[in-house]
Amino acid sequence: MSAPQQQPYQPTGPFSAMQPVQTPVTAPRPPSDARLPRLFAAMMGVFAGLLILVATFLPQSTYEQISEGKTVSKFAETGWARSFDIEPSAEEKEFYDKTHVARYGIPLSAAALTLFAGAAVGFASYRRNSGSPAATTSRTLLITGGAGTAIGVWMLGMDISASLSFGQDTGRFVSRYGTGGGFWILLAGGLVALLTLVLAIVANRREPVMAPQSPYPVTYSPYPPSAPQQQYQQQPPPQAYEPPSPPTPPAGSALQQQDILRPSPGNPPPPGNM
Repeated sequence: MSAPQQQPYQPTGPFSAMQPVQTPVTAPRPPSDARLPRLFAAMMGVFAGLLILVATFLPQSTYEQISEGKTVSKFAETGWARSFDIEPSAEEKEFYDKTHVARYGIPLSAAALTLFAGAAVGFASYRRNSGSPAATTSRTLLITGGAGTAIGVWMLGMDISASLSFGQDTGRFVSRYGTGGGFWILLAGGLVALLTLVLAIVANRREPVMAPQSPYPVTYSPYPPSAPQQQYQQQPPPQAYEPPSPPTPPAGSALQQQDILRPSPGNPPPPGNM
């Protein structure tokens, strides 16, 4: 014979209506969609800044002068200085010493450093709300750096485009202007900076504010909203217990005669009969 299985305790009476009300416990919230543009903007800002800094030290434009089939002058210009492939004559060297290139490396480097600063603040404030001061500062720096980089690359492109129109060929004398590898890297950096600008603007969206969660997952309510409150009738108070009286013996019986001969408490027998 198997032992009886124990059943869980079920409250009865007025406590039977107390049912646990399950409070939904939400899992930890993953990064929302509003945070992803901030992260991508910071990553693109670092990439664009690296491209711009490296490109300022690479040749952006080239010049070559040919006379009677022989190259007599050839140099390249970066965002900081001019480098010669063929050493110029004393007269040309004196002329070049008095002039300098358009130093686009200065504004472009400043824009790249702004992108780096915005990306650093963006990485540090990634877990914070988009309206926090740190997130706002990161967004402002990325927008400023992206816009400055795009404008600087556009102005440099217009300058190089104008220099390309100076080329000529007279048969004996040929002058050629061209673009260097640094210009194309700058162009790629400008496009990435524009992408950074767009992502930083998109990251301006406000994140939804989550309602505070209860620290206890389960709460108890005496009466659930769907269960009506039960009414109970009040019972009268219990009365004092009275023992029942003994039954009366039938007339003429021996018990009745004994009761007649037995003295009652109120009429005791005389002392002489004892």
